[in-house]
Amino acid sequence: MVTIAVRYRLKPGKREELLKFVMDNVVNTRKEKGNISYDQYPSMENEQDMFVFECWETEDDVNRHNSAPHFLEFAMKRKPMLESYTSTRYESKVIRTHHGMPSWQDQDPNDTTFADLNLDKK
Repeated sequence: MVTIAVRYRLKPGKREELLKFVMDNVVNTRKEKGNISYDQYPSMENEQDMFVFECWETEDDVNRHNSAPHFLEFAMKRKPMLESYTSTRYESKVIRTHHGMPSWQDQDPNDTTFADLNLDKK
């Protein structure tokens, strides 16, 4: 699984303009093959900051997303609004939980490298 955390800072006064078209990208990205989750949040502390947290099954899925027409259109519209952009990637195995966290059919339930969390236990 590939997880990406993005923080971008908008130029002053650009937040409302960005929010007008950001949801199209979110909705279309969530429909993409291999997308586990994709969420975009405005910061509560600094109105110029936006955060994106995304999870993908494979690196190929990330690459396909980065060349998807809806994402390219979003990136083109967003670019002149940006003051800065940082992105951090993490590769991990899937955590299985009893609440339906992502898992794949080829996942071996006996593989002890996966954490098995029971979130119902206190």
